[in-house]
Amino acid sequence: MLVNNGVKLAVIDSEVLDVLKRLESEGIHIMVCGTCLGHFDLLDQKRVGETTNMLDIVTAMQLAVKVINI
Repeated sequence: MLVNNGVKLAVIDSEVLDVLKRLESEGIHIMVCGTCLGHFDLLDQKRVGETTNMLDIVTAMQLAVKVINI
């Protein structure tokens, strides 16, 4: 889940974009906050992950067996 400034990791010129793309290709589900992308005017620059909303992100975190915060 990428929220707040974390959404900047999923856009063009991100230093970790290739890593995120590889993780996604291996089946990791990446959720990116659409409101946060809009706030930073990055909606058209997103290159990895599913654009979603905070309700879906919070629900996924509540249902997860384990959540790691970085």
